[in-house]
Amino acid sequence: MKESTWSESRRVSAARGIVMLALAAIIGSSVSSRALAQTAAAGTITGTVTDQSGAAVPEASLVIHNADTGVDRTVTSNGAGVYAAAFLQPGHYELTVTKAGFAKTVRRDLSLQVGQTLAIDFNLSVQTAQATVDVTAEAPVVDAEKTEQSQVVSETAVSNLPIAGRRWDSFVLLTPNVTTDGTSGLVSYRGISGLYNSNTVDGANNNQALFSEARGRAISGAYVFSMDSIREYQVSSSNYSAELGQAAGGVVNAVTKSGTNNFHGDLFYYLRYPTWNALDPLPKSQGVYTQAIHQWQQFGASAGGPLIKDKLFFFGTYDGSRKVNPVTYTSSTYSASVRALPCPTQVTAGQCANANAFLAGQIGGYPRATNQDVLFGRLDFQATPRNHLSTSFDWMNYAAPNSYQTSPTNNNLSLGTNGSYVFHERIFVANWDSTITPSVINNVRFQWGRDGAATWR
Repeated sequence: MKESTWSESRRVSAARGIVMLALAAIIGSSVSSRALAQTAAAGTITGTVTDQSGAAVPEASLVIHNADTGVDRTVTSNGAGVYAAAFLQPGHYELTVTKAGFAKTVRRDLSLQVGQTLAIDFNLSVQTAQATVDVTAEAPVVDAEKTEQSQVVSETAVSNLPIAGRRWDSFVLLTPNVTTDGTSGLVSYRGISGLYNSNTVDGANNNQALFSEARGRAISGAYVFSMDSIREYQVSSSNYSAELGQAAGGVVNAVTKSGTNNFHGDLFYYLRYPTWNALDPLPKSQGVYTQAIHQWQQFGASAGGPLIKDKLFFFGTYDGSRKVNPVTYTSSTYSASVRALPCPTQVTAGQCANANAFLAGQIGGYPRATNQDVLFGRLDFQATPRNHLSTSFDWMNYAAPNSYQTSPTNNNLSLGTNGSYVFHERIFVANWDSTITPSVINNVRFQWGRDGAATWR
């Protein structure tokens, strides 16, 4: 090792600790429209309450029950019969409507996704001997409130679809208008450069300034959030809300998993080993009967549940990766014709010989064992029926000797890219949702992030 240099990261957010405090706008003094803007890391349920004649029913009480956590939100319909509940966690819900003179009506088994505005209307019947009207009809297939072009990569897809690198945002390629952006590792929406996209997690900025991509490096395969920590995410390619702006291309609006009233978790271990793979037919036909060295272990666990039922919940993950993938360096700069050039008169023959020996040593095969560890933890606290607080912390370390490139060969051009590379991420996010009145909701969001990168050559 000839030289060691440290750069406390090359992106703006890593040059110093960043503290971002965002006060979300209050959603009006009264909700008079069914159409609410999409919400980062949350969803909205809205609709109209009418009687059998179709007339609006004002002052109807609606209890929105989260079936996963047992938390209730109560809202009231306005003079036009319209109700709205914003900043709801994605999950499964049950709605109960009551109004004097009308039968209690219950709507069960509703699923709310991130960024979604779910329109659920109620038609109340007059109070009779029957105490409760149980509505079992499904939610509308077409979202009449949707104006943007978007699609949700569901919890089922994130949890069950196979992906070799465990990068959760790779599934954006399953959505419309998205394709790979050359060999950069980025994706392009509607043909726009991958440098113009935006990424949010739990409503907080998950972008880096220098490379203009999501935190981590797409070209290295490093990921900042474990796949097990992501519940689902919305992929928007056009007409998205200004809240999800800062992009000309596409926007990924992700939400992490939280604990529920039921304990849940998983363990996983994946192993890729060359001797377990069949020989490639082409090398085999040429008499090559060996496999390239490529060993990869991926392992981890997740767990979540209640600390206090209906009140305090936890969720955490660990994700580890150990990869052995030797690299061969070539150079289009230090060619045979360059090596044959005469020694400059300003230096001695010995100095030229030493320089050539050093440059030649940068070309050839090198070992490469890339290690990555990701820890994530989240707490959710329902302080009162009107106040919900969530906090999360993500910790990631990544080490890649002999470059962060993942390809088996690399033309190192100026012979400066094959140094050891390590970097880390530390991200803290807090959200406080407060229901001030049945029609006034406030969200306060706090984010702190720090990352560092070191390169040895």
